[in-house]
Amino acid sequence: MRMAYPMLKGVVTLLTLALLSCGSGGEVKIGVIIPSEGSLGDYGFQIISGIELAEKEIQSETNPDKKLKKKYTVYYENESADPSKVDVAVDSFNRLKKKGVTAIIGAASSAATLALTPLANESKIILLSPASSSPEINKQGDFVYRNYPSDTLEAQFLSNVIFSKCRMSKVLMVRSKNAYAEGITYELLGFARKVSFDLPNKVVKFEGDPAQVDFAAVVNEIVEIKPQAVFLGAYSDSLIPLIKEIRSREELKQMYIFTSSSFLPSKVAKALGPETVENVLFTSYSWGVANEEKRQEFIKNFEATYHFPPNIYAAAGYDALKLLCTKLDGINHHIPGDVRLEMNREAYQGVLGETSFNKRGDVTRIPELFWMKGGVAVKTTDEDLEEIKKDILLNQSDSE
Repeated sequence: MRMAYPMLKGVVTLLTLALLSCGSGGEVKIGVIIPSEGSLGDYGFQIISGIELAEKEIQSETNPDKKLKKKYTVYYENESADPSKVDVAVDSFNRLKKKGVTAIIGAASSAATLALTPLANESKIILLSPASSSPEINKQGDFVYRNYPSDTLEAQFLSNVIFSKCRMSKVLMVRSKNAYAEGITYELLGFARKVSFDLPNKVVKFEGDPAQVDFAAVVNEIVEIKPQAVFLGAYSDSLIPLIKEIRSREELKQMYIFTSSSFLPSKVAKALGPETVENVLFTSYSWGVANEEKRQEFIKNFEATYHFPPNIYAAAGYDALKLLCTKLDGINHHIPGDVRLEMNREAYQGVLGETSFNKRGDVTRIPELFWMKGGVAVKTTDEDLEEIKKDILLNQSDSE
């Protein structure tokens, strides 16, 4: 009987070594949960295109990632076309879990990502979102990450622009009823209330599905309040009819329009025309500045493959898959604790620049302000903001 213990110990050691050996190579399964239609379809199409390009490069024998030791298999699932309906994403997660995925890229909408976070934490599957920006996401647990920044950064930046640099005070918040719009508007209001004493007491809200919205009635509420500016929190499918209705009102000709990085400049300009979108101000993120050569190579390969230019969402999808493969290649991907530790280690250098996660699974990227000029997005200058400030102060003086 005394001889059994060392023999058992030897068996356990052999099994442990076998497990570690198995984890160091073999197949890694990665899931994708991204929408391909509806309000999020334009964002999803770019993200999926970026992921597919990264997958193609990883599978190619002549690509720069041929140093990867493991085989990577990507499984694509869908997310609802309606960002308020999360059941499709949940069903997709459960199917991917059954396939034995180590990580999932998704979701796109903040609502879907928030619904998936408890499942990811319980299952110990990495969830990496390339688009969800609600501040609530960074409170959700150890296995939840995103390589697209939180709305908190955008809101703080916008607050400084609107209230400090442009000296506005009466700014009305107008948003759709979804997790993304609620998150960024709530964050902006939090910063705004610290610096402005003339904010309207109400937030104008409308349904997330633009087909269900009477945009004339929404804009009637704006006319009633007569703000210096509005912040529009919504996806592009709702921004298009909303901006169109605002610009049709003579009473709002002098009102400034601010929105966020959900604004897709080329899509909105094509739908409304250059004149209607002129001077619409929005935040966005420059990407790849730290590695211009890598960025240009990505753009060249993307355009050669898809025949249209990539935006930041394509870059985020591309980087998400490359980052996961790089992180998982040198560890035992069957051990969730090791995977999580590796995600939190050294920064990944991709086309978005440096991606380094903080303890909440967030990244830090610096937003910038753009406005539409002649149908294209142009970065604003300090001189532009000074002119806006003068205009605001002049109109304020005239009204007094």
